[in-house]
Amino acid sequence: MFARVLKIFGIIALCAFFLFGAVEIWVYRNRDNIFKNAKEFVNENLNGNLEIEDFKFRPFSGSFGLNFTLTNVKLTDSLYQVHKKPFLEAEQMHIALDLAGFYKGNIKIKNLILENGTMKLFVQKDGYSNLSIFKSSAKDKKKKDSGGNDDILKKLGNMRFVNFSVTYSDSVKQKYYGALLHDVTNILTTTDSSTNASLNGAILVNQLTFKPKKGGFLINQETRLGLALAYDADKQQLKIYPSVLESATNDKIGINGIFDFSDSAKVFTLNFEAKQIAIKNALPLLNRKIKEQIDSIGIQTNVDAKVHVSGKIASLEQPHVDVYFKADTFQYALPVGVLRDMHAEGSFTNQADTTKIPGPDNSRVTTQDVRGKFETIPFRISIAVTNFQNPIARINGNVDADSTNLDQLLDPARYRFKNGTAKIEFNFDGSLKNFYDPDRDRFNGKLNGKVSINNISMDYLPRQVHLKKIKGDFTFDEKAFVFPDLSLSDGQNMLYIRGKVLDLIPYLFGSPKPLRANVDINIPNWKMNWLETLLAPRQVVKKKRKKLKLVELLDDAIDQMQIVAKLDAKKLNYKNFTARDVKGQFTIKNNAVSIEYFVMKAFGGGNVRIAGEMDNSGSSQLPHLAMRGKIGNADVHSVFYSFDDFGQKTLTHQNLKGILNTDFSFESRLNNNVRLVPSTMKGLLRIDLTNGYILNFEPFMKMKKLIFKKRNFERVKFAPIRSDFKLSGQEIEISPTEIESNVVTLYIDGIYSFGKKTDINIQIPLSNLKKRDSTYVLDPNNKEKKQGSKIFLRAIDENGEVNIKLAFRKKKDKDKDKKDEPEIDPDLIEK
Repeated sequence: MFARVLKIFGIIALCAFFLFGAVEIWVYRNRDNIFKNAKEFVNENLNGNLEIEDFKFRPFSGSFGLNFTLTNVKLTDSLYQVHKKPFLEAEQMHIALDLAGFYKGNIKIKNLILENGTMKLFVQKDGYSNLSIFKSSAKDKKKKDSGGNDDILKKLGNMRFVNFSVTYSDSVKQKYYGALLHDVTNILTTTDSSTNASLNGAILVNQLTFKPKKGGFLINQETRLGLALAYDADKQQLKIYPSVLESATNDKIGINGIFDFSDSAKVFTLNFEAKQIAIKNALPLLNRKIKEQIDSIGIQTNVDAKVHVSGKIASLEQPHVDVYFKADTFQYALPVGVLRDMHAEGSFTNQADTTKIPGPDNSRVTTQDVRGKFETIPFRISIAVTNFQNPIARINGNVDADSTNLDQLLDPARYRFKNGTAKIEFNFDGSLKNFYDPDRDRFNGKLNGKVSINNISMDYLPRQVHLKKIKGDFTFDEKAFVFPDLSLSDGQNMLYIRGKVLDLIPYLFGSPKPLRANVDINIPNWKMNWLETLLAPRQVVKKKRKKLKLVELLDDAIDQMQIVAKLDAKKLNYKNFTARDVKGQFTIKNNAVSIEYFVMKAFGGGNVRIAGEMDNSGSSQLPHLAMRGKIGNADVHSVFYSFDDFGQKTLTHQNLKGILNTDFSFESRLNNNVRLVPSTMKGLLRIDLTNGYILNFEPFMKMKKLIFKKRNFERVKFAPIRSDFKLSGQEIEISPTEIESNVVTLYIDGIYSFGKKTDINIQIPLSNLKKRDSTYVLDPNNKEKKQGSKIFLRAIDENGEVNIKLAFRKKKDKDKDKKDEPEIDPDLIEK
């Protein structure tokens, strides 16, 4: 049985061998006729010339049948001799003909394989295209219209491209496409209404360039394509069924659409969809311009995207593009911090105004709900950007902060928040690309918003500033922050402030304008505790890590801000100094205070008006104080007490009584405890002292031991004293002054020192020998008292104490010709 089967198969194989041997011999003998028929087939369907170097019959190549292998195939258009660019070249072309159609005289290609070849399609600048190779003559067209089945698509079956390059260049419209088909199969099927194609395989896309200036899409990108097409000849429509383009990073992009080639339409629509595609993987698929724009933003995340493109076929007008996108969580670095945990969802269109043509200047991107955190502070914003030639943005947002996230936002080593909340609402409408114009120092747009602060406590550690109960609203625009009703406590005082900060936002963007603030401050009961803070040495706080430029900007703004303030306080206390009805205006700039004026009631009801400067800018080692002013009807006891006896212990507030009127100018260095540095003092004092008393003044008590031992030096009453005093360092230069008192009349001049250089001349006319008791009437400026003999005393510092001694002669004075008078025995005076 088995032997019979083998015999049958052997006979069949032998018959087949002879049959195909005969066919091959027939093909070889009729190759000229076959060439002729092939060329006729080409000429009937194409306007070109076909060249074939050789071909062989391969019945067993691929499927069994009429299989041929063509070698070095070249297809050229009618103007090939001019441009020298072949339409198609292939080292090998494998063709399987339909056996049934072949014997009926109807040549139909069942399978076609192109290996190691190229297809070059082009449009020259003069408008000529080698695509004219597909244009038949009028005679051929008439023949086709008469009912011949000459449709080239119906004569093609399955196709395969192996290492086959396809390029298209249009020099008129500046469009360039190219791809290398590694191994791509195209299965063609026909129905009564359409021709269907299924294209699958690996493709290296060289470029898809629509505008050379912007670069091409898919530049040198390896892809895998699964494309399903259908062409309806009656409707002249090419439909792309849902298909997939897979990139080298295994990201899949869905594709579908319709091309309508009918004369009444000539339009197309395309849809693309990608899910969870990483931006870093998507960028290489885009053109250079779009890639640079997206890459410059610096966002790295995964995105869901849907793209809809529609337009006119072969039109110079840009197609209409709509994009929907949804981004996964991402972060974005700003110069002043990092936006974290960002979520964004939005859309893009290049035809925001449907009455205008699509294009960059008619584009808009919209995101209705962008959420995230600025470092630790939650925020929500919506963004709309239009006109991509000169982007205009409309941004609305709000920020909610509390003490916990504020504490982490800023450097905890500098700023510390303990409680409270802050809310910010803002709107911006203006240029996004040129938000701030440094050349013109202005904003290209409008910014406005509101900040609400409720019960915040903040410590600014570098300056040891502790603020509590900060409450109020700010409104702001691109020029100013306005606070109509801000209240806060510095720990001892409640401050009520209104005013505005000018040019804060321009300053943060590098404006050369100074940062300025104009404020009105009301302090009902002012316990002054600012001077120590203002004049304290600047502390250097060790930074844990340089993570936020925002902190540096804030520190710099605080240090550089110029504050012009008007002050109103019902009461003022600073150490021993007290005042009421205080009004003034001062300027703080670079850690220095310039007082335009201060008026108040002080020193026991006196009127005080002062101006001056306190400088702790760091230009010198110690702070500097300079004051000018007038004091009227002041209690001299209170003056000395208020100023801590001006840093000396000889003549103190306990020794003085009287009413003082004075003009003065004074300057000195201050130590960081806001105390005068005596060696640096300078000043000029013009005094008018009335109803003056000196009580228990030690130098007077020492004088009593020398002269007038029975007189009341414990309580010395003076006639009005009007004199000038010049201060230099620790020495006061006393101009010649008459002191008329109930104890003695004397004339003094010389140097009074807060240190150890006191040297004062004291002249006591002998007219003082007359008895002076409680009935004595003060008689100042009496020339008779000045005449006659005098006693000369000198008040000299000895080992830190001022001692008064008799002088043999008066210390040399300006009158060179005046003779020294003899010393008189004090015992005689007392007797």
